[in-house]
Amino acid sequence: MTNSRVTLFTAIATTTILGIGAASAADLPMKAVPYAAPVPAFSWTGCYVGAHAGGGFMRDSVEGGGMQVGSNYTGTGGLAGGQLGCNYQDGNWVFGGEGEGYWSGMKTLDRSTNALGFGDTDTAKNKYDFSIAARAGVAFDRTLVYGKAGWIWGKFDFLSTQFDSGGGFLGGPFLSSSSASGTLNGLLLGVGIEHALTSNWTVKLEYNFLSYGSKALPFTTCENDIAPSTVCAISGTGTVSAEKHIFKIGANYLFNVGAAPLVAKY
Repeated sequence: MTNSRVTLFTAIATTTILGIGAASAADLPMKAVPYAAPVPAFSWTGCYVGAHAGGGFMRDSVEGGGMQVGSNYTGTGGLAGGQLGCNYQDGNWVFGGEGEGYWSGMKTLDRSTNALGFGDTDTAKNKYDFSIAARAGVAFDRTLVYGKAGWIWGKFDFLSTQFDSGGGFLGGPFLSSSSASGTLNGLLLGVGIEHALTSNWTVKLEYNFLSYGSKALPFTTCENDIAPSTVCAISGTGTVSAEKHIFKIGANYLFNVGAAPLVAKY
């Protein structure tokens, strides 16, 4: 009887002690989870400088000036240059401005010859361009999809050469030429996508439509008919215009100024 009482007392005491210990453990504070700072979102805010290259096709229009009236020819060519600009990011929206300058090798060419061997070669060459444009787009972290609109200035040379390929009937293969040079300006529209490879280096792919307004230019005609010497004089005014479709790839170095503001999510 005594042993049974001792055993019962021991069991009750053990259970009581374990219960008190468990309750005390429950009252102890939980160990805090280490704080992990959020990774800052990439920011497009800042200024940049870069280079680009590409190509496309061009259409010209010339009326008068000694060239074929209403000539409207197409051609292709390459281009290479640089750009600089600045961005400001507000949430997912990115706004900015950009200036560009590039060398152009784009030109049109048409050559025609009649049954007697008399012919005409017309060319228009775009030598270089400068532009200024506003940009606006939506950023998906490191990827920016944007549009741009602005103004373009371009240097163009126009040349029409009349020739005799039938044996020099009028004094040689070269008969006369009409030429003019001038700067055209007009509307620039574009769309593009740009991706940040690092916090500073970005790459882009862009399409531009350039529409140069009409402009009257003085044409100079040089004659070489019967006489061996060439005589040149202003022959009149021609109305010229051009438009281009170009595709460019490029790279920029972005001097960004920090992470974009984080948007709280609930």
